[in-house]
Amino acid sequence: MHGVGLDVRSRLLRLLRICVVAFVVAGCNGGTVDRHALKNDAATLDSVACEGALLAGDVARGRTTTYFAREQAEVLRIESSNFADALSRRKALPSIERQVREKAKHAAVLAVTLQRLHDHPSDHAVGAAVASTLKKLGSCT
Repeated sequence: MHGVGLDVRSRLLRLLRICVVAFVVAGCNGGTVDRHALKNDAATLDSVACEGALLAGDVARGRTTTYFAREQAEVLRIESSNFADALSRRKALPSIERQVREKAKHAAVLAVTLQRLHDHPSDHAVGAAVASTLKKLGSCT
């Protein structure tokens, strides 16, 4: 019974995180992207990539459960996908528009990579490959 409570708590935390991310990204959609916003979005995407790299590394070494890896990869994928969508659509200062659209593409690649981890949450080889890719995408140390 104790394990069931943790499962419900885990699902509620995941749902809460998805809602918070959706709220933040939706709130950001209203304004023009300036240098400050782009810098913050880039830092968040780096953080998502590095968190995903840690998760993928755990998958590669068999140090996490399949369920957790699948669900966490999905949360991170949704977050990066939301950024990809927002950065590809939002108005941007003309001087940084190209950089904003490039960051949207970067976020989309991040989302596709995290989807691969979601689809193969117990595959050690996929975990290792995804970890390597995400470390590069996030400039992780």
